[in-house]
Amino acid sequence: IGGATLNVRLFTNDKNNLKLVLRGGLDQYTLQTTGLFPNSLSYFRDPASLNGVSIVGNTTNRNTNLFAFLVHSFYASDALSFRTQVGVTQEDFDLNTVIGTAIGLNGSQENIDQSASVAAFQNREVQQDKGFFVQEEVNWGDRIIATVGLRGDKSSNNGDANKLYFYPKANLAINIGNFDFWSVDQISSLKLRAAYGQSGRFANFNDRFFNVLSGSLIDGNAGFEVSPLRGNPEVGPERQSELELGFDLGVLRDKIALDFSYYIKEIDDLLLQAQTPTSSGYSRRVVNGGTLQNQGFEIGLNLTPIRRNNLLWNSRINFWKNKSEVTRLDVPAFNLGGFAASLGQYRIQEGQSATQIVGTYNPADCATDDCADLDPDGDGFRVYGNAEPDFNMSFLNSLNFSGFELSFLVHWKQGGDGVNLSTLLWDLGGLTWDYDDTTLDPTGQMGNGDYRTSQWFSGNAGPWIEDAGYVRLREIGLYYNVPKSVFNDVAKLKVGVSGTNLINLFDYNSYDPEVSNFGGNVLANNIEVTPFPSAKRINFFIQASF
Repeated sequence: IGGATLNVRLFTNDKNNLKLVLRGGLDQYTLQTTGLFPNSLSYFRDPASLNGVSIVGNTTNRNTNLFAFLVHSFYASDALSFRTQVGVTQEDFDLNTVIGTAIGLNGSQENIDQSASVAAFQNREVQQDKGFFVQEEVNWGDRIIATVGLRGDKSSNNGDANKLYFYPKANLAINIGNFDFWSVDQISSLKLRAAYGQSGRFANFNDRFFNVLSGSLIDGNAGFEVSPLRGNPEVGPERQSELELGFDLGVLRDKIALDFSYYIKEIDDLLLQAQTPTSSGYSRRVVNGGTLQNQGFEIGLNLTPIRRNNLLWNSRINFWKNKSEVTRLDVPAFNLGGFAASLGQYRIQEGQSATQIVGTYNPADCATDDCADLDPDGDGFRVYGNAEPDFNMSFLNSLNFSGFELSFLVHWKQGGDGVNLSTLLWDLGGLTWDYDDTTLDPTGQMGNGDYRTSQWFSGNAGPWIEDAGYVRLREIGLYYNVPKSVFNDVAKLKVGVSGTNLINLFDYNSYDPEVSNFGGNVLANNIEVTPFPSAKRINFFIQASF
């Protein structure tokens, strides 16, 4: 990772200054992987098995960026100033992944050529993004601060690589506490703020290609197969618009500080893969076809309960809540994430939350002939929960006393469901920790493991969907600052110990409710299949300053 910045002062006088800023950066990494599964392993000893596997992978990823912009500052008076920025940007991405997989190894050989057959895979993604921006900021004595701006972007990933998409923004902040008429001694600061802005997310690399051809072997000859995904040569970016309103309040010389923000965020032209009749030669197609709205609020409270010569205690409490809704969907409702509806999936459906979790159900559970009580939409899926938490809270505290520093962060996630497929696998193997307990069967006859699997075998996905809320001690640290005088004022030493994820409280029926089988994928990040839990870490710390 490297970068450089060049600042050139082009002009300056008492009221004006103009500078040119040039920036360039490079981010490149190479990843090499080797996976070896020799044929001496027990599950490869059967002649019908793969008889040993060797996998070699290589990925190179090169990203570069260039920025050039002019910054002009104009000081109309001691209280009024203007700042103008104009600039252009360019970013290039080049990803190349090659993987060779060999099966049927010759004895203890590791090379992929020492095998019965070799399969090759290569993925290339090249992308270039260009854009410009212009912004004007006005500051009147830190009483009123206003900014307006416009950005234009284009990308080789869009259907029309030369089409510019424009994104405006504006914000306003009024520091009421800085006006001369303000004379409330108890309230040390009060700021009102409002902001609106738009941004975009470019289409994915393959979305614009009408036909994606994959290499194949056909009757002993090299050939191509058409991907089941039909690209869209007119695909464009998603557009995100957000309005935010809030205030910042300081009381008693900011010993108590409160900040509040309310937001409405709308994502239009969602990039979706719609189902299409297979008679077209495809099973899915890329469309910009929906709108997703998120709204919520965030509250932050800063406290300084104690501020004395030898003791300082700072505390911050955060509370946040979000609610999503698919307000427009140009394609039929569909499931995504996870593995199958019988195991729990997300369902994208107009008028419903984007994080609702649905699954199949047992028709025998219906109270009416048409199952309207379980399946009001009549689409064959029952809503079992929602991955969106009821709310989140965090508690951050820092205490300093006579050279000692103690800090800790507690995170409370209330509600939010997860799909626990670890329990499914453990139940099928008879290994679940509560397998023989009889707390789930209303009749008290069947053990929990047998009861869950019997429900699943009858078509009910509910046993694997459960509350994934938790209280977690994210981090805690204790440090001591050794006085400089101990080392004759030559050096200052700081020593300590810290830990992460040391305390976790939850009712989730697995090791950790915060892990995922699909990484950071937002619409699958609450689905787990026997992953490793979050690691508990203890770190020892020493720092010397000279």
